[in-house]
Amino acid sequence: MERWSINDSAKIYNLPNWGADLFSINKKGNVCVHPSPTSKHSIDLRALVDDLIKRKIKPPILLRFMDVLQGRIAAINRVFRNAIEENDYPAKYQTFYPIKVNQQRQVVEAIAKFGKRYNIGLEVGSKPELVIGISFATGNGIPIICNGYKDTEYIETVLYATKIGYDITIVVEKMFELEKIIALSRKTGIKPKLGIRVKLSSKGTGKWATSGGEDAKFGLRMSEIIAAIGLLEQNDLLDRVKLIHFHIGSQITKIDKIKSALIEGTRVYAEMRKLGVGIEYVDIGGGLGVDYDGSKSSYFSSVNYSIEEYANDVIYQIKNICEDAGVECPNIISESGRATAAHYSVLVTNLLNTNTANVMPDFEETLNGAEKLAPTVKKLVDIYKSIDRYSLREDYHDTVQLIQEAVSLFNLGYLTLNERAMAEWLHGKILRKINGIVEKIKPIPEELQNFQLSLRQTYFANFSLFQSIPDSWAIDQLFPIVPIQRLNQKPDVMASIADITCDSDGEITSFVGENGRTKYLPLHKIRKDEDYFVGFFLIGAYQEILGDMHNLFGDTNAVHVTFNKKTGYKVDTVINGDATWESLKYVQYKGPEILKHVRDNLEKDVALRKVTIEESSHFLELLDRTLLGYTYLGE
Repeated sequence: MERWSINDSAKIYNLPNWGADLFSINKKGNVCVHPSPTSKHSIDLRALVDDLIKRKIKPPILLRFMDVLQGRIAAINRVFRNAIEENDYPAKYQTFYPIKVNQQRQVVEAIAKFGKRYNIGLEVGSKPELVIGISFATGNGIPIICNGYKDTEYIETVLYATKIGYDITIVVEKMFELEKIIALSRKTGIKPKLGIRVKLSSKGTGKWATSGGEDAKFGLRMSEIIAAIGLLEQNDLLDRVKLIHFHIGSQITKIDKIKSALIEGTRVYAEMRKLGVGIEYVDIGGGLGVDYDGSKSSYFSSVNYSIEEYANDVIYQIKNICEDAGVECPNIISESGRATAAHYSVLVTNLLNTNTANVMPDFEETLNGAEKLAPTVKKLVDIYKSIDRYSLREDYHDTVQLIQEAVSLFNLGYLTLNERAMAEWLHGKILRKINGIVEKIKPIPEELQNFQLSLRQTYFANFSLFQSIPDSWAIDQLFPIVPIQRLNQKPDVMASIADITCDSDGEITSFVGENGRTKYLPLHKIRKDEDYFVGFFLIGAYQEILGDMHNLFGDTNAVHVTFNKKTGYKVDTVINGDATWESLKYVQYKGPEILKHVRDNLEKDVALRKVTIEESSHFLELLDRTLLGYTYLGE
């Protein structure tokens, strides 16, 4: 057996580069999670999942590592504190968490708790999010920034919240919004705390580049800013403008795009200060990216900078522009939600054992009795027997041609079903033999580099891609996927991952690999009666809230875990995933009504002796159990 180490596994899944020193592989070959990049303590993911199953918590399970979330908040604040000290920056930095990244109550609650020492704030973009923000701010003094479109009810709620003591900044996105704010301020007699969103010409990169630039959805153009200043001055509200905000997109992959936006945005701040607007804060928005694939590149699933470089550039550029313009340096706010939340959650689920090798036909005897075979099948046998590294190209091309020939002959009636199956079996054996030779050749011949795709097997995972990692389907976002066990053994299958929805789009065929994006995931053959689990990593940002209910697969079980030196870990919270009746309720079906309807019809059939009482009762019991049970697969 070929020697294989955990370092080999770490390399093929590129774990050291995307893991941010939060994930590792232990001597048992299991993936571990660390509370912080410098911690020697860790939780064995496989052991944790086994323990949760003993607690009757079934996969798929969303694991939320709250220490990691706390660590990310601390890390972002630490790099900005260091950058302020290194650059002798005369003002302060403050983190705001954009609730839209993950609105789950337990998540926002944890962020508010962990962020208290950093005076963390909450950014909201809708009326429901405003209610969430007010809920957490009550009694805690948490500041709130309101972005997004706002109607009269939204603005009036903010005004009265300000009146009774909440620290809420309402950001003006459009001129008509400003007119509405002014009118309501005049009507209520309450002066708002205001921010102005600036529409920069600078743009980000990747999938969200259109969030910035002249065609951006939100923000005031330069001419509108001048008009807004005049309008506010006329209504004695200019002194209420305390913040300017700009945002050029999520997951900005290139640091030079961030620098351009900082320069332009800070110039706007400086000019507004010169015009007498007493701005105290510059909100640089989000955009701090996550290196999902570990390539440290400008590819849209990566970033070509670190959080340290990001913080240093923010502080340096803003200070440099302000000194050049002769204006006071502002306090700085960032809304780095993705970088805060992405790392803290891992979805773990089981792969369904689809190993049917023991029931598949074995045509080994064909290798010794080839003279009785159809000519096409016989040629495949000859290739299999004679192939070596010197005939790879020719034999590969001949094999491709012969399998196509076999299909055509079968369709014309010249090959039997059995002969067609033999050709298919031989085709697979030849490709596996070629792969064994190719793995030892360096460099690999160009025409043989993609043939491995024909060896790719589909492994079915007990989850819904649309519910748990919708960005993988919607925008081709890469998320690291790794088996959480047997990483001290060489994987022997090239796989794609299909979910259990009835949708052909529910399959992942792009993965994080050793050299960037790859078209298959190395996995192990699943042993009989083995529980084989894979983890989907870096999914804490957006995925939980964007998930849909395709096929009515609902929310998964979720478990909050913290590190414990004595026992390794502590389960803090278990949140049960949706039962079938809850998923049905989303689409206006009621479980009791369904049961009553079925029972009434069964009683008629019992009366007519079409079914027995026992059959009726057992069926109703099964239906009731289904309604109360998890929407995902069990045993």
